[in-house]
Amino acid sequence: MDRSHPSPDKCPLCGSTSFETRYQNIKRFKRTYSVYECKGCGLGITHPFPDLDHLAEFYSSESYRDRGGRRFIAPVEAVVQGLRTGRLRKIGSLASKGRMLDVGCGRGLMLAMAQRMGWLVTGVEFNDETAAPARAELGLDIRTGRLSDIGFKKNSFDAITFWHSLEHLEDAVDAVREAAGLLKPGGMLLISVPNFESLQSRMSGTGWFHLDVPFHLYHFSTLNIKRLLANCGLEVVREEHSSMEFNPFGFVQSLLNMAGLRHNLLYDMLKTGSLRPKGEEMGSAADTYITALLLPFVGIASVFFTALEVLLRKGGTVNIYAKKSPLIKERIHNPSKRTPAVEASSFMKQKGH
Repeated sequence: MDRSHPSPDKCPLCGSTSFETRYQNIKRFKRTYSVYECKGCGLGITHPFPDLDHLAEFYSSESYRDRGGRRFIAPVEAVVQGLRTGRLRKIGSLASKGRMLDVGCGRGLMLAMAQRMGWLVTGVEFNDETAAPARAELGLDIRTGRLSDIGFKKNSFDAITFWHSLEHLEDAVDAVREAAGLLKPGGMLLISVPNFESLQSRMSGTGWFHLDVPFHLYHFSTLNIKRLLANCGLEVVREEHSSMEFNPFGFVQSLLNMAGLRHNLLYDMLKTGSLRPKGEEMGSAADTYITALLLPFVGIASVFFTALEVLLRKGGTVNIYAKKSPLIKERIHNPSKRTPAVEASSFMKQKGH
């Protein structure tokens, strides 16, 4: 174990104090990180845990997105925008159209589209700086800070989404618990996260594109997300291991990283000009040339591996839809009525212990 990075004291999900090193000596932003895995539930935790000042630095508008809220070149933005449409239609098919809350709403593009579709929308962001593009460019209602500190009314939202934001939150477990209380009975919660137990993750190690330390503070698996949702009184109604937005490219970039090329070079090449690393930070000309040479081959390989991870239900990212019902709400307030599915002993059996 890396002695310079003592393991976390306690798992926020299951309470275990026993951890093992999954990855160590990950160098990012002139700092070195490790990822520890809880032996009780499999939750991964980035360590050392960035403090609020470092998080603010990471998410400053000038380093994470440009002043207009953009992150990628126009063709990539257009593709992602089209995929957002399908995402919102799916949410609309599973939840009553009413009030939507997007936690970690980023640029607010999904919220703006949801608003055009007839939703009443609100977003939550880290601080005023990260909320500025969605407020200024799109005129959206964006609150800032911890979800539990904002003061939303209980049972007031029809849909709440954590779209690749939960892993970024320093209070991730508490945020899901708070969200469960904010949902109306029958309301829908969508969580989309990188899958720590995915085929991509296991194949790629520290080269896994979706590891993204230190931006990703927690590293969830399908199983521990479902455990968290059950303990919050929510019933999983849909689980998806196929994501055209994240999984094929995740394999492409992970395979290139495994080849020893400059980390996430292709991804950085797709960023808008102001965010693209400059000079030596972008890597050598040889890395760029080899990336272009290998791209057709890793592209073909990614199609095969993406199909395989769907068949194995080990997608690089996973989308989980959970619903709040009056019966489940009652179980939250009356622990004696909780089903065995949310008990730790049942969870450990699912893990094969």
